[in-house]
Amino acid sequence: MTQEEVLSGGNVNHIVRIGDTVRRPIGYWSSSVHELLKHLERQGFEGAPRFLGIDDSGREMLTFVSGDINQPELETYTWWTDETLVGLAQLLRQFHDGTVSFTPSSEAKWQLIYANDAEHEVICHNDAAFYNLVFRNGQPAALIDFDMAGPGPRLWDIAYTLYTSIPLGDFMPDFSSGKIEIVTYQHEKHAAERRRRIHLFFESYGIPVPNNLREWIIERLIVLCDTIKKFAANGNQAFQKMIDEGQLAHYENVITFVDDHFDDWI
Repeated sequence: MTQEEVLSGGNVNHIVRIGDTVRRPIGYWSSSVHELLKHLERQGFEGAPRFLGIDDSGREMLTFVSGDINQPELETYTWWTDETLVGLAQLLRQFHDGTVSFTPSSEAKWQLIYANDAEHEVICHNDAAFYNLVFRNGQPAALIDFDMAGPGPRLWDIAYTLYTSIPLGDFMPDFSSGKIEIVTYQHEKHAAERRRRIHLFFESYGIPVPNNLREWIIERLIVLCDTIKKFAANGNQAFQKMIDEGQLAHYENVITFVDDHFDDWI
């Protein structure tokens, strides 16, 4: 067998590369994700890995998606360009559109499902952020890590992607010095830029900015916090580590920050 190469990134799973394949642990949700990936392949969507089967060790086998992932130079520049934001919005729209015709089986199980069944319009990735993007030539080319995927409204997925990609926390990428710097958010310097990027995302995705966007974003972040606490309480050590390292407290602070400042961004 080709030697295993441990892949970096992610809070939860141990992921390895063997040749042109990626091997990942499976869970109760995996068969539903596999059906989703097979559907996307039939739809001709090229922005996701292909499901290849289960290996002798009981791990799922996916195609390795070539490109750049979570590289330092991406974190300091490429992540925050308008071109990347536009590409991410368009990729998310293509993914969502590719799932409209997907009908999960009656026995489908997902890790995260939007509570109101009547509002299920697509399959949400539920973690469509920069750290789950593959870049080629500096542009978003594919989404990876579909473990948290599940049925929901488009805006449910968009809300989390906006939080991570605009970004909507208490920091802001700043290009004013001629190079990228990550600085503390200041209303006078950054509110208009944040507003512009929100509108650019929706324009690129192809829908208008909803009047209740604040509520979507805050509710999505509340569910994120609840999910971390629930999984940790059920004995998931990866999610407990997120609490121990302060990630839960960080997200709780972000909720307050977004609620306090959102009117400046619309």
